[in-house]
Parts: sequence; structure tokens; C-alpha cells
Amino acid sequence: MPEDTGKTWKLFPDEQNGIRQGAIAEKRNFYSGSSGIGFFFLRLYQVTGDEKWLNEAREAARYLIAHETGLDYYRNVQEKISADRQHKNLYGYAFGYKTGPISEGQFAYALYKETKDKEYLNFAIRVTDTFADAALIDTDGAHWSDARDIVGDGGGVVYLLQMYKAVGNKRYLEIAIKAGEYIQKYARPARNGGIYYDLYNLEAAGEGKQGTVHVNFSHGSSGTAYIWAALYEATKDEKYLKRANDVVEYLEGIAAGDETAILFPYQDHPEDGATYDKFYLGMCGGPVGSTLPFKKLYELTGDEKYLNIVKCLANGLIKAGVPEKNSWGYWGSKCLCCGGPGVLEYFCFLYDYTKDEQYKTYALRTADVLLGDSFYEKNGRCWYGAWDRIYPDRVVSYLGYYIGAAGAAGALVRLYATLTGKKIADFFEYIL
Repeated sequence: MPEDTGKTWKLFPDEQNGIRQGAIAEKRNFYSGSSGIGFFFLRLYQVTGDEKWLNEAREAARYLIAHETGLDYYRNVQEKISADRQHKNLYGYAFGYKTGPISEGQFAYALYKETKDKEYLNFAIRVTDTFADAALIDTDGAHWSDARDIVGDGGGVVYLLQMYKAVGNKRYLEIAIKAGEYIQKYARPARNGGIYYDLYNLEAAGEGKQGTVHVNFSHGSSGTAYIWAALYEATKDEKYLKRANDVVEYLEGIAAGDETAILFPYQDHPEDGATYDKFYLGMCGGPVGSTLPFKKLYELTGDEKYLNIVKCLANGLIKAGVPEKNSWGYWGSKCLCCGGPGVLEYFCFLYDYTKDEQYKTYALRTADVLLGDSFYEKNGRCWYGAWDRIYPDRVVSYLGYYIGAAGAAGALVRLYATLTGKKIADFFEYIL
């Protein structure tokens, strides 16, 4: 939808019954809005050299800059958190690094790195400054909401560290450190050893009884290990490496599998134990995302045990039948968050990282499945998917990067770049 101040896109075709409310359905963010779609066009330009795709990315950025989010946005959501104590943890996703305003800064910075246009860098800095201003700081540390996972405040820590690395503003590092100390308050000893984190109230979200926690990257302790690794890189303070290793001990203590292939359960409970009958297999709650802290720790320490866990998680995904076999945790979502597009990105990363030919083979197989599941309609190619697993009959052809067609096509662009050796913008989780 072109406007006088840039371009935005519909979340999905008008006649479909997609998600219309909440942070997931925000039309500027990376998950479903202009930031992610602009990122797709940036990648498309990088592999084709066609200026029309760069212009599309610029139009997306122009829209974001013209509709810049101010401090009042954060304060309004924080007031809702104070008023709704039962569901307070769910509001934090309005600030997340894929679903909130900081995701706009991530896209803008990626566009700046390609174009060297200072307008995009300055916008990314303003986004970061506003986010820093919105922090609630007290003797316990810093936080923005009551969601402490990577999709909530934890992702904000990662974003601050990314921008600290980019521009050197020590205020970003200082607030990231304070936010880390706030998250550390929620460390809990695990019964099989190590430390897990109570990141938000799953009972209030209708996902489990009191005390239940997620395990993997986006909502679980695996993502917290990534935060500690990133803080260790930024500060060289050994306490962060210890915290990361405490989480590694926890994850190893509940892993399912053997010495060659593992998966981490979807959920865990301090008394009842883990859900060994339920495994997500994608980015948000599966081995794709949970690989990332181990990759980071391997790069920081050179310890082969972390690289071995990376390979074991990949083997766990393969042994579960991905990409051809659907299951409880790998259903017909067609989105980068939970489905095949994220797995395709993952196999491309693994091949580029290890040069192991099996990962290129699995990337090609995943692409074949993804293309086979697509539809060519009058307005172009699209994917129909059930984004939310608990409503399998709500099948929608979303447009956005983490939720729909832009992400599926972007993963295919990623494969093309891997096969041809072209350099393209990568996901922020992979490059911090």
C-alpha cells in the first residue's frame, strides 16, 4: 500500500481470517510488517543487483521513519501492564526485537550497512535511544515489561548490545548489563543440575500449570544463555560465561537423545519434569533457535563441546524427519518462526559454517518441500499456513517475514546466496 510517506503492506488478503490484533499483527515490525518485508527486498537486491528491489526496501524504511515510535508508546504499554496484573507478562511482546519498534531499528541498520545512507543509521540510533529511555531502572536492575524471554525484554538486551557494537554508545551497554541483572533474579536451580530461568507466567498464558517453563530459544532458558554469551563478549566478565554454562548444564540435563543427536523438550516443570512427548522443531521453540547460544559460545571460547552440541541438535532435527515429515511440533505453518523457512535458513547456516555437504543436501530438500507447498495465484506466489498450531483450521496466506511469504521467499534467497557464494544480510541472531 503506497503512501505519501513510504510503503507498507497488508498483513494478509482482505478476505482471509488472519490475526488482526496484538504485537504479532503490528504493521511496522519485523515479524509481520514493513521492517521484515523491507529486509526481504534488501536481500533480493543483494542477490540480483536489481535497483527496483532496493527501492522497495527504501520505501519500507521511509514509511518507518515517517511513523517513528516515541517514548509515549512504551509508557502506554507499561501502564497496561500495571493495570492488568494477571496477564502482565504478555504485553512485553509489544517491545520485542522481532515484534516491537526495535525490530525497525534492526532493519534500518541492515539497510545502512548496504547503502551507507546515514539516514538509516540515525533512525536506528534514535530507535535505540528511545528504547533505552523507556527502561524502568531501580535497585533490581532495568526492565521494560514482565516478559523476560528473548521475545520480550531479553531480546531488548540483545538489541542494545548489537547497537553498542555498532556505534560504541556505552549507555547501551550499561542498560543491557542492568537488564541482565534483572533477569538474573529469576534464576532457579534445576533438579538435574544447572540453572533455568522463570521467564514468564505460562499458566496465565494458558500453556501449562503454575511453574511450567519453556526451554528453547525464543521463550526459554536457551535464549537466556544467548544473552549471557553476548554480555560475556561485550564485557569479558567471566560471571556471564559461568551463567551461560549453568544454563548449558541445565539443557544437557533434560536433553532427549544420545551422543549423536539430541532435542530439548518443549516445556519443563521443576517437579513434574519435561514434556518428552512434545518437541518443537523450528526456530522459536526448537533446535534451530537453540543452536544459537552454542554457536556463540564456541566462537567465544573455541571449546569443541559447544560445536558438538550444535551438530547434535542438527542431527536431532534430521532424525525427527524434517523436512518431509510433519509432527506435533513441525506442522503446516509455512512460517520462518515455526516451519520450513526457518529450517531452510538453518541448514544454509550450518553448511556455510561447517562446510559439511549433508547440510547443503538437507537445505535443498527443505527448499523442494517449501516450493512444493507454494501456490502461484494471480498476484504471485504465496504460501498458505496455520501459523498458530492450536487453531489448525485457521489457514492464512500471510505476507510478513517471520509469519508468511516474505520469510519463505527470503529463505529461498538465502539458499541461492549459499549456492552462489553471494553475501547477503543475515539474521541478527546469527551475526551478533
